[in-house]
Amino acid sequence: MRGWRYWRNLLLASLLALLVGAWAISVFLAALLLDGMDDILHPQPIPVDQTPLDYGITSYQNITFTARAGIRLSGWYVPSQNGAAIILAHGHGNNRATLLPEAAMLQSHGYGVLLFDFRGHGESERAVVTIGDHERRDMRAAVDFVAAQTDVDPDRIGALGFSMGAAVLVQVAAEDERLRAVIIEAAFPTLEGVIKNRLDLPGVLRAPLMRWVEWQQNGDIDDVRPVDDLCNISPRPVMLIYGDQDEALPPGSQQIMFEAVCEPVEKWLLPGRGHEYFRDQPIEGYETRILAFFEKELAR
Repeated sequence: MRGWRYWRNLLLASLLALLVGAWAISVFLAALLLDGMDDILHPQPIPVDQTPLDYGITSYQNITFTARAGIRLSGWYVPSQNGAAIILAHGHGNNRATLLPEAAMLQSHGYGVLLFDFRGHGESERAVVTIGDHERRDMRAAVDFVAAQTDVDPDRIGALGFSMGAAVLVQVAAEDERLRAVIIEAAFPTLEGVIKNRLDLPGVLRAPLMRWVEWQQNGDIDDVRPVDDLCNISPRPVMLIYGDQDEALPPGSQQIMFEAVCEPVEKWLLPGRGHEYFRDQPIEGYETRILAFFEKELAR
């Protein structure tokens, strides 16, 4: 007759087999899901097929600068005529050309403008895309570049970012007081929330997938939380702009960010608009409000 040790060992072995099997299945399914995320981590660069000339900007320079860890970034710089300059930060999977309409608007009112491609985008050096972690190094390098220009007063630098670019901008502006006024368009509250929303995972798969993504990125998903940084931009002014039909963001993102921001702030919720560059389609008052916002803080 078998003793209690036999049954105990059998039970322990069975439990261990179940745990190992569940882990193996989770990792396998996570790997399959990561195949579907390859376009996120390694987006196919969209060619930069327009230049500032296409928008009537003739006084621009083709420039490169280097982010921390030696990543080379490509961009355009439009010299300032009024001593102030604005940095423009594009969204995931796009490139600097998507913000040329905003650049033309700002340049026509005397602002210097820096447009650049984040790592792994456009004409910048190929690198894994971390959707807001390593990209902070790119934004910091962009601020350094603009602050070093002889035509720019270093106390008169602003920025506008869209989606991923906006999320990066929030994090950097929270710690870099050289950014005196920032406009945030369609930024996500947390990177973890974006991934959960995109993949709609059951809880058992969530943790291994998140860790797998971090291993692929050599990044930190939990550290990309613009919602926690937003209030730290105060007392410098912030404008938040969202579409009320934005399905690319986790549900409720607009309200979460509106509640997290601190004064002074302008909140603008656009009816009927989704996750889009808001200057692509006419919005009544867009140019007036953007220019008035920057003028209030950056004019001399």
